[in-house]
Amino acid sequence: MKLKFHKIFFIFFVLLFIAFILEITQGAQKIHISSILTRSDTFEKTILWNLRLPRAILVLLSGILLGAGGAVFQLFFRNPLAEPGILGITSGATLGAVFATAFVPAVTSISFLHNTFFSTILKYFSPVSLFAFIGAITAGIIVTALSFTQKKQNTSIVILLCGTALGTLYSSLSSLILLTKSQTLHSIYSWILGSFNGRGWNEVFFILLPAIVSLILIVFIAKPLDLLSGGETNAQSLGVQVSTLRIQVLIIGALCTSCVVCAGGTINFLGLIAPHIARKIVGPKSQKLIPFSMILSAIVLLLADLLCRIIVRPSELPTGIITSIIGVPFFITLCFEEK
Repeated sequence: MKLKFHKIFFIFFVLLFIAFILEITQGAQKIHISSILTRSDTFEKTILWNLRLPRAILVLLSGILLGAGGAVFQLFFRNPLAEPGILGITSGATLGAVFATAFVPAVTSISFLHNTFFSTILKYFSPVSLFAFIGAITAGIIVTALSFTQKKQNTSIVILLCGTALGTLYSSLSSLILLTKSQTLHSIYSWILGSFNGRGWNEVFFILLPAIVSLILIVFIAKPLDLLSGGETNAQSLGVQVSTLRIQVLIIGALCTSCVVCAGGTINFLGLIAPHIARKIVGPKSQKLIPFSMILSAIVLLLADLLCRIIVRPSELPTGIITSIIGVPFFITLCFEEK
């Protein structure tokens, strides 16, 4: 069985490599690897290093984080319908992005804010990405704080319900801002749909540290998540601090989601789809499920982003449209299976 897992893992790792190569070479302008290796300064090389490569890295990281976050949430809540977005973290990030689009330009125009630390940060990082990150982290902190107030056995269910309610609140606030600032609607619309268009190295460097932190935390909680599969009471008898594990899971969800929304906006359903398919292929053990979910999610997102760039080239579609088209029927089918 161990050999079988390694064979499957290797096959999908090769598929991931192929998807990554296609992502950086295909598009409105095709890039030939041979020309890049043989010429010292070409137009193709400029496109590769300044546009395609950072975007491909962002898509790759986003897919990995979505798969990891979804797998961790499904393992912890013992629910195949759970994902970080269900806690309202994605809606919190959207609220932050909408706020940045509507109000930050007016704030930065104030004279006494010039040459401050705030204005310096905005020179290097997009206000939308920065405030989306802040919104996601804030939403995660609120849900985490609520978890401290719950001492009952059904804490996980209460957290999911509170997260859903808070997500609705954040979405309502976003809609209110867009209604009062209708001129910002067009500029934020493609971001809300989920798009990696225009992203570059600044976004890569911005999300790299929190992405690494979240992946390191996942390594440490993998074994306790397996012990939790038998229920919280059994896990506690085996030495698992369920309350501490809950906080770690919520932190991971906030970090993963905030990185993804900074990189590509709202990417729906992928954190739900990949872990569920991975579970059917490699089983429910976290040591296999989590890394395989990462690879599978990254493959799907790379191919979805590639399809969005070539289906109507030279224009492109938001990547979130493709993931939603795939995810909605999958989600409905999953609901019937669980019923």
